[in-house]
Amino acid sequence: MDWRRLVRVLLEPAKDPLLDSFGVSAGRVKALRLRLSEQLADLRGRTGCLRDPAFQAHMKNLEAEHARLLEVEQRVGRELDTHRARRDLLNARQTAIEAQDRLLDLVAALDDANARATALVETSQEMRI
Repeated sequence: MDWRRLVRVLLEPAKDPLLDSFGVSAGRVKALRLRLSEQLADLRGRTGCLRDPAFQAHMKNLEAEHARLLEVEQRVGRELDTHRARRDLLNARQTAIEAQDRLLDLVAALDDANARATALVETSQEMRI
């Protein structure tokens, strides 16, 4: 076993669940998408007076970028939902393990109490004889 590798993996900082696979935070993607959406709305309001083909091409590029940001935001949301579901599942498993441990302790305590009660009954019967 490579101990150095194991220690390195254990000491590696945890991944932020709010980051998508590109390393962009969900909040940042949403802020960029909202800003771009506002800019697109502003530009669409001006398209009535501007019929330049270069402007139209630029608008299409911006709309494509907006669609891409929306897709990234949705994917990040799904990944966050998956992360939360996994975290909740792990928490539920931990709670079940703790409950099972408590039940085992209670069963052991009941067995011990039953053994003491049996010994007490046997002792009291021996004293009567």
